[in-house]
Amino acid sequence: MKRLTGRGLTPLDTSFIIHSKEIDIDGGYTIETDMKILATALTDKSCIVERLQLHYFSLQVTEFLEALKSQTCTLKTLHLYENKLTEEHARELAGVLRENTSIETVILNECEIDCAAAKALAVGLEGNDTLRTMNLWDNHIQDEGGRALAEALKKNNALQTLNLWGNQIGDEGAKEFADLLRVNHSLRDLIFVYNKIGDDGGDELVDALELNEGIRNLDLFGNPLDQAIITDVYCMINNPSRSYYEGGLNKGEEGGFSENTTLEAPPTIDKSCFPILGGMHAADTESTASPTGVGELSACCWTEAVAS
Repeated sequence: MKRLTGRGLTPLDTSFIIHSKEIDIDGGYTIETDMKILATALTDKSCIVERLQLHYFSLQVTEFLEALKSQTCTLKTLHLYENKLTEEHARELAGVLRENTSIETVILNECEIDCAAAKALAVGLEGNDTLRTMNLWDNHIQDEGGRALAEALKKNNALQTLNLWGNQIGDEGAKEFADLLRVNHSLRDLIFVYNKIGDDGGDELVDALELNEGIRNLDLFGNPLDQAIITDVYCMINNPSRSYYEGGLNKGEEGGFSENTTLEAPPTIDKSCFPILGGMHAADTESTASPTGVGELSACCWTEAVAS
């Protein structure tokens, strides 16, 4: 990744950006002038940038927003970390997600996203058919913001990974996501590490898994719930007889897989945007060091789960 740090951008940087696949701009210098220079590079017909990482930025620069909405935009990953994403900023980003057709991953780590900002951001997920991964690690989304995201994803058949690590989501928020899992079969990885989900919310998620044929990883590590619930989740997801459903369409939609479709192995999970815990990615569930705390369970639990 090519980095531009410790200084502001100049027009001379435009060519450098255009011909780089990955750009990281850091150091608190992404002021309005910088964003306009960046927009000029992103809209150039020769631009090949696929990953853009910005630290301390402004989303309220019209030229930059229009560049992200452009049909010629080549970005696949937009990484905006440690920025204060207000409700107004989130609304602007939602507008980008409604129009952009290239961005597959959005990373918003530690962006101080609160309930209002989460609600604004959720609007951009409705109907978006390009985004595959959204990382909202360590924000302040809480139950109300979680409810908005869950409702939006009922109208989204593309997103496969949602990371909500450390967002103060409790039982009420978990119940909203349980309702989502009963109708959405495109999500593959749903990360709730270090939230406030108790037994009531955990039980709802377990019940929802009986109707879901998409989830491969539901991570509840660090929540105040009974270990038996985590075990139930692990056993249900790893049950060899479980049918899975691949593709962007949900069950019942034209072109989707039938109820009898069984995949021999789940696809590889892109863990690049997951935070690290104890040397393991949050998505790792096969190792005994798995943050889910159930990686050491043997295949016997599958038999017990089926028998019960």
